[in-house]
Formats: sequence, C-alpha cells, structure tokens
Amino acid sequence: MSDEIRDPEDKSADTYAYAAEDAYEGGDEGDAYEDEDEHAVTRRIDEAHADNPRLTAWLSEQRGRFDGWSRDHGGGWDFGERTLDRVEALVREHVTSAEDLFAREHTPLVQVACWYVGEVHNHTRGTEWRMDPDPVATHPWSARPYVIVPFARLDAYRDPEGIEYDARPRHHPLSSFLTLLREGPAAGPGSLRGELDDHEPGAEEQGGE
Repeated sequence: MSDEIRDPEDKSADTYAYAAEDAYEGGDEGDAYEDEDEHAVTRRIDEAHADNPRLTAWLSEQRGRFDGWSRDHGGGWDFGERTLDRVEALVREHVTSAEDLFAREHTPLVQVACWYVGEVHNHTRGTEWRMDPDPVATHPWSARPYVIVPFARLDAYRDPEGIEYDARPRHHPLSSFLTLLREGPAAGPGSLRGELDDHEPGAEEQGGE
C-alpha cells in the first residue's frame, strides 16, 4: 500500500509552508527571499503557484476534455452548486476505494471531475486555481492542483492556533473524493457542496479546513 493511501489526510495544505521553508532555508531561491518579510515571501509563492507552465498545461488539458466528459456523463454540467451532488454520484459509481482512486487518478474521468469541482468553487466562491511549479517529491499532494481564495483576501483569514501566516483554506478536489470514499454511500449527497463553505472567513475556527 502506498504512503498516499496510508495517509490520505495529508493534503499538503502545507504546500506554501514547504515552499516558504525552502525559500528561507536554502536552494536557488533562498538568497532571493532572504531579505523579504513573511508577507512578501507568501505573495511570491502565491504568484508562482498561480502562473506556471504546469498549471497552464493541466487546465488546458481538462478544458479540452470537458465537452466529451460532459456528454459521457449526462450533460447539463453548468457549474452550479447542486451539480456537485452529481459529481459525488459519479465518483461513487465508478470508483470503489482509495486504492482505486489513485489507480485512476490520471484518467479523464477523475482529472476532469477534479477540474469541474474546482471550477464550481471558482464560479460560486471566487477561488482561483493554483499548482506548485516545483513540487516536493516527498509530498505527493504538492504536485496536485488546488483552489484557494485570492491573495488579496489573505488578511480575512486567521489560523486559530497562530501558526500559519497564510491561513486561507486550500481545496484539493482529489482529497474530497477520498473523503467520499471513506464516508461511504450511506452518508448521502451534500459532502462536496458542504465544502464550499470552508472558504468563508472564520470557517477554520468552526471545524473547517
């Protein structure tokens, strides 16, 4: 069993933390960040994750696949919140376990579903796509795309424990699918829709991500 499956909660929500640590402690970028404060470093990381060839290529690929994916799965995918219930049903129908999800991760079924979930967040909660341009090999989740509210809203979020400077919730759609598979079908629809509220300031203090 892979480390990914053994520890599915490791979403690398700490992606920024790893990048910031590298920036401060070494590597080619270390000197560039040396004289900058935490806010400036966080901004640089956000900008790097927002605009890079890895993200551009991934988004282009999923957009190109979407029409066919939509036809294959009933059409009517309008990026509304309620369509997330359909995504839940789709995942439950075609994916049987965490192992199966990771085995199918790079198929159009799963990749476009991840893109679609992120796009619903973008359409309804104003989030944006991010992807690490130089993912950390020891943290597989750092290689995966996620959505997050814009950097301009950074100050609206606070880490209740006072540890993370950047407390904006980061949403990895693939991680949401893992949650569905752990919950099982008895949980009923609504899990993916519920995650939309995680982007509200203060949600982290009420048990949000």
